[in-house]
Amino acid sequence: MKATGFSHDKWGNEIVFPVLQQRMDEHSERQSASDKLTFKEFFRTMPLIQRGQPLMDEMIRVLSGREDAGGHEQILPNYCQNIFDVFQKTFFKSFPMLSETVLVTDQARLTSAKTVEEPKKGIRVEWKNIGIAFGIMLRCVRFGDLEAEKGLERDGLGELSPAENKEIFMIVFGEKWLEENEAKIATQNPVVFFTGLLQQFVEAHIAKISGGQTNLSLAAYQWSPAAVAEFLDGMAEGMNGFMDGDGRLSGESGRAGIYSFLLIAWPEIKDMIESNPRTTLRDLHEWLKPFMRRDMIANIDIEALRDVCEPPPKGIGLSLRPLKARSAN
Repeated sequence: MKATGFSHDKWGNEIVFPVLQQRMDEHSERQSASDKLTFKEFFRTMPLIQRGQPLMDEMIRVLSGREDAGGHEQILPNYCQNIFDVFQKTFFKSFPMLSETVLVTDQARLTSAKTVEEPKKGIRVEWKNIGIAFGIMLRCVRFGDLEAEKGLERDGLGELSPAENKEIFMIVFGEKWLEENEAKIATQNPVVFFTGLLQQFVEAHIAKISGGQTNLSLAAYQWSPAAVAEFLDGMAEGMNGFMDGDGRLSGESGRAGIYSFLLIAWPEIKDMIESNPRTTLRDLHEWLKPFMRRDMIANIDIEALRDVCEPPPKGIGLSLRPLKARSAN
């Protein structure tokens, strides 16, 4: 009989030999240490805040209808654009396009207008859509101001050791930032400190939301009573339809987790796409495994990953090499 490294009990169940079990445990420990190093190096190379900056800017541009396409510098790989298109149809499905919100019907009349009333004859405004857009943005600001702190406490940020707190801040903001702010981290409540930084990041992208809301409310007020009612109705819809009371986004798809990770991994995947010879799908799958084992993303087999990478509309068009028969990787 061929030796397998297993013995059997009287019921025929396999029993791992102690020496083999020890080797398996040692391999698991080495793999865990290697995965942790891979995880740290990923964020040491580029922290989360730096990875997210161009993603946030591009998502806002997409939601604005990509109006500046001619002079726009493309930093992100094309597959990121396809993910944003998916998010626009899921998470941001209620966010109105600019083309659906303001339509100029008479440019000459609009340009020559001399009174408050004259522009109304050259432009059509969907005040409900404007209200929806500002309601969604205001919901994001409210989350940062009033809800994020409780969520971080619920997730256990305040119960971590000082070393673990430092690691979290390094992952999000980077080593240089950590060195400059180490004293603050050591003396301040980490949850309160982190929440304040989150607020700054959100408000930098949704600048002066309160002032914008006031100005648009005033504009609607000056436009007509119906405009005010439509604006406020849309604002309520945006506030309630984008994010639930626990801070979870509405319209989440089954692929949201892998899509989100592939977005923040855009620098590494961009290098894979541009490498010579080109990285294969199997290479990408192997590269993802440490992040799966650390629960950054759910386990995904290579066939499911192939489906994710298919050209739109089935997938996101992450082309590492021409997709051939399903037996080839």
